[in-house]
Amino acid sequence: MTYLAQVINSTIREITPILLVALCAGVCSKVQVFNIALEGTLLMSAFFAFLTHYFLHNIFLSVAVAMVVAMGMTLIMSFFIVRLKGQPMIVGMALNTFARGFTTFLLSVIFKTKGAVNPSDLKGLTKFDLPGIKNIPFLSTVFGSLTVIDYLAFVMAIVMFVIMYRTVIGFRLRALGINKSAASSLGINVPRYQILATTLSGSMIGLAGCLLSLGRNAMFIQDISGARGYVALAANNLCKGHPLGAMISSALFGFTTALARSLQGTAIRQQLLQCIPYIATIAAMAFYNAYAKAKVKRRNRGL
Repeated sequence: MTYLAQVINSTIREITPILLVALCAGVCSKVQVFNIALEGTLLMSAFFAFLTHYFLHNIFLSVAVAMVVAMGMTLIMSFFIVRLKGQPMIVGMALNTFARGFTTFLLSVIFKTKGAVNPSDLKGLTKFDLPGIKNIPFLSTVFGSLTVIDYLAFVMAIVMFVIMYRTVIGFRLRALGINKSAASSLGINVPRYQILATTLSGSMIGLAGCLLSLGRNAMFIQDISGARGYVALAANNLCKGHPLGAMISSALFGFTTALARSLQGTAIRQQLLQCIPYIATIAAMAFYNAYAKAKVKRRNRGL
């Protein structure tokens, strides 16, 4: 039971950054702004969260800086796509490439290394234990070592569902994804809504970045994002941008990552273990596409 509790705990910690990024991707997809710059935005926010905490030793300011950096990245992305009519794939990959090179450069200049920075005297995000479960061995392990942001990720999914499907502004945002011309005829300033929605949603990537560099320990590793931005994009595609569906799809990828980590030290080769989350991503996308095609065929036969 203890081992199972540890796997569940590890799964939750792997789910939350992917979920937060997937929620941002969901907002972007609803307003028809294809955001493939998730990976670079996550990497930049994680780096500047660590950098701020390293020099100022202020965890709240570090979280704020990470959110601002992530919002700045999404603002640049949406401006180039919406206002300047840039190709989303080119804009996104350019930002991802820039983020990787820029963080590597600053890592070598500031810390004189290209690997990892792990100060022993630097504390990460405060761990929050749910009241009333300390004396319950299984639950205390499951919910142990989680931060406020870990819990907040699931709350944000519910909040995003309420905003997108129960409010006027959510109706307007979804109207952009259905028909821009019709939304414009209703008096909606389409470009403004697109840029504002994507920029604000970028704050969730900032929170995810804090989890990577300040969650378990205060440390930064080169390319710490580890393709989580792309995985979150796949998770968003599986749930079609639905916030509650993002929790389910993110759980799949979080579980496979936690499983790969729990199998370390076994006879299975390390390289194969590292491939498990990405193999699961490809398999899930292939299964979903096959299911979608079969559903369309059944519908056409019914007609």
